[in-house]
Amino acid sequence: MDRRAYLRGALAALTAATSGLAGCSDTESAASTPTGTETRTGTATPTTTAPPTESPTATPTPTVGDRSLDPYRSWLVAPTPVTPHTYEFTHLSLSAVRADASEAFATSLDRYWRQRTESYFGAAVPVDSLEAVLTVNHSRIANESYRIAGGAFDTDTLRAALQDAGFTADGYVDDVARFTRVQEGRTRVVGLHPDVFVSIGAEESATAPLATALEQHRSATVRADEDEGLAALIDRFGTADFVTGRELEPVDADYPLSDAVATGRRLDVRDATSWVERTYVLPTATTVDQAAVEEEIRNRHVGQPIEEFRREGRFVTVAGEVENSLIRLL
Repeated sequence: MDRRAYLRGALAALTAATSGLAGCSDTESAASTPTGTETRTGTATPTTTAPPTESPTATPTPTVGDRSLDPYRSWLVAPTPVTPHTYEFTHLSLSAVRADASEAFATSLDRYWRQRTESYFGAAVPVDSLEAVLTVNHSRIANESYRIAGGAFDTDTLRAALQDAGFTADGYVDDVARFTRVQEGRTRVVGLHPDVFVSIGAEESATAPLATALEQHRSATVRADEDEGLAALIDRFGTADFVTGRELEPVDADYPLSDAVATGRRLDVRDATSWVERTYVLPTATTVDQAAVEEEIRNRHVGQPIEEFRREGRFVTVAGEVENSLIRLL
């Protein structure tokens, strides 16, 4: 098994979840047809209530501590319509990694984000203020994505950074300041609050994406309640330094994991090493051939450690330990 190849590829998502503004690829091959075409499962776009009123003139005073990215499940929303079989997310707890990792690895992680916050969020965000980042892909429309950072943000500093990045102040949604920027028919809408920094990419014609995201969060209208496989995976993983999840669509072909309805990874940093788990969620009655599944995972997730194999109810998991010194952050 070539673990270096895996860590240079799949584990790069620990630091970025994705690059650019295209969204958060899980940087892995999902259970799919034998030709490699990714297939995912989802349900119809959840019905949402009317978003809160956006006011270009009101100037509310946000209260520090009123909003939080924790738990991240409560922010698994869709600011614009969901394309079926596409919903995927990554959640990175920078504060947990800083606490759990060696000093050298934590410093490298911060350096990586310091170089990339502007391209990732649309404007430069001080890395020291970042505690966690959630990235969601929910559409096949190019550059349509949703990202939210949790932390302790100096709103005056970020207002200046947004202005420098070409954003225009555009009122408030509740107590969240809204900023917009339109480039080549695409819009990026940013929501700024002392506790959260929301960045949404959408088509210029999108209707109130920030208001929609905030209302879905407030009303607990989350994707995990629409897709039971994704919900099961999230409950299974619980709290970790780094978590990914993706819907999968069962296919007609018969091969190991072809019946899987969701997949994801959990990574726990342990000083100089990390424990990496790859999990698939299967229908209850699915029969599993351990050797065939391990081979399938080796082929689809090159370098994934398979020191352990577990079948627990609907969940099939392979796991193993890797050295942080091998993890590349570029």
